[in-house]
Amino acid sequence: MAQMSKWGIVALTAISGSASAQVDLLPDIIVDANRLYDNAIQISGGRTYLRLSNATANIGQGKLHLYGGAVLPGGRQEVIQRVHRSDGTWWDRVAGQFVYHPGHGHIHVDSWCQYSLREVTTDGGVGPVVAQGKKTSFCIIDLSIWDSSLPGFVPGGEFRSCGSTVQGLSVGWQDIYSRGLEGQAIDITDVPAGTYWLESEADPNNNMLESDETNNTARILVVIGGGGGGSIVADAYEENNSRAQVDGRPVGQNNSPNLGPVGPQRIITNLTIHQSGDDDYFKFYQPGMGTSADFVRIDFPHSAGDVDMQLYSSTGTLLATSQGTTNSETITLNNRPAGWYYVRVYGFNGATCPGYTLTIDPSASSNAPTVQVHTPPAGDTQRTYGAETYDVTWSAADLDGNPTWVTVYVNTTPTLDGNEIMLPTSLHTPGDLGFYIINSADFTPGTYWVYAAVTDGNAWSGAWSDGTITFVNEVCLADLSSSADPNDPGYGVPDGIIDSADFFFYLDLFVAGNLQADLTGSADPNSPFYGVPDNIVDAADFFFFLDRFTEGC
Repeated sequence: MAQMSKWGIVALTAISGSASAQVDLLPDIIVDANRLYDNAIQISGGRTYLRLSNATANIGQGKLHLYGGAVLPGGRQEVIQRVHRSDGTWWDRVAGQFVYHPGHGHIHVDSWCQYSLREVTTDGGVGPVVAQGKKTSFCIIDLSIWDSSLPGFVPGGEFRSCGSTVQGLSVGWQDIYSRGLEGQAIDITDVPAGTYWLESEADPNNNMLESDETNNTARILVVIGGGGGGSIVADAYEENNSRAQVDGRPVGQNNSPNLGPVGPQRIITNLTIHQSGDDDYFKFYQPGMGTSADFVRIDFPHSAGDVDMQLYSSTGTLLATSQGTTNSETITLNNRPAGWYYVRVYGFNGATCPGYTLTIDPSASSNAPTVQVHTPPAGDTQRTYGAETYDVTWSAADLDGNPTWVTVYVNTTPTLDGNEIMLPTSLHTPGDLGFYIINSADFTPGTYWVYAAVTDGNAWSGAWSDGTITFVNEVCLADLSSSADPNDPGYGVPDGIIDSADFFFYLDLFVAGNLQADLTGSADPNSPFYGVPDNIVDAADFFFFLDRFTEGC
């Protein structure tokens, strides 16, 4: 718990009225346990690593608002947390340090998360740490919506760039780091085979002031090296012992039993009934009326354990059971209408199974879904690699009224030639959300076309963007717009030319007090705050921009 003695209060704005009328609108940071299920083993340089994805979300009453303070030795800088209050005022406190991360190419908040592997005690509790990663630094930004129903949620987010020392998490937003990024690993080379708790703790040093300091940790069970002891290993889709557990997992994500779209056919191997009474539930969507060609099937060695299967409706009504004595069980989807279904796989009389395969072949809809990619628009849009994000937007539709899911790819040419890169955190984004925020740290600098693949649960289609997005190592700060007309599509789109359009675009931002116009804390080039945003739009920002505009690119 953060203590009053630890608060380095830097500034307090003038406040009016009684103190009792003012309430600190504090953030509340949690770890999304569901992201931890996206993990995998990697062997590199003779060492074995458990790689994992991670996400932190803000469920508090106020934003986590961070900006740079005093410059420190060794290329570091103080982090200042601005605590907003219910009457519109705020106060500041020291909350750790910023550090430049060369692997990601931008500024990070140091020691944002700690990843650990812990023993499982005999009663299923949490034991000592057996392996631990370094305290991972993050650029903290709004990358994905966590819960738009929270009071104080801001559509579009407020913190979108790693290029400055202004970072944070808006209410109802989350930051996501995929397992392929540097630092997303624990060295488990010397860890014995077995089942362990995989744990992620946000803000392990308690640098941030939050409304709840007790909910910063999430953990899941993982199996290392075959589990040990000769027992059957729990599969990657655990825990999925009930419909409620499955409903709590994200739709269509890696290792999630809430499968969502499974068409044209989904085959999942290496599943197990690892102990007596271990029911496995899976949930899937069928987009049309089932035919005699549509089915759910499990294949397994019957001699190693008798496994049966049931099909349930979305409300939990038992629809069909398959209880045979061969090496497979099949349930037809014939005449089953479009909608959500559960599959239950279980051992007969408590039997276990060392390995089975689940195949789901759902019906097809009458019409394939469609998608239109709106951004990037025609031409080329530039962003700074490793520092700036970019919103890919689309419109998805399905004439049959089915839900849709979109997965985003990029490629250097507008072709699906095997070189396209799937952006991992975009997998099965709800189509009606209409956007995905690209984190440029997921790939290398370059010019990319964007492809949106859309499915309704069976059929797939897709579309390329009309233009490209270029992530470059440096973007000219004064190149802001190709047009001064707010109604022009080029308004706010850099064109590589410094001219009056850029000046008047910045002037619009400045007059409106838009934080995009916040460029510096000082107009003095000799000041340590020159070029360091301070979250205030004032004359210093205007003169700083004027210097960049005069210099050109």
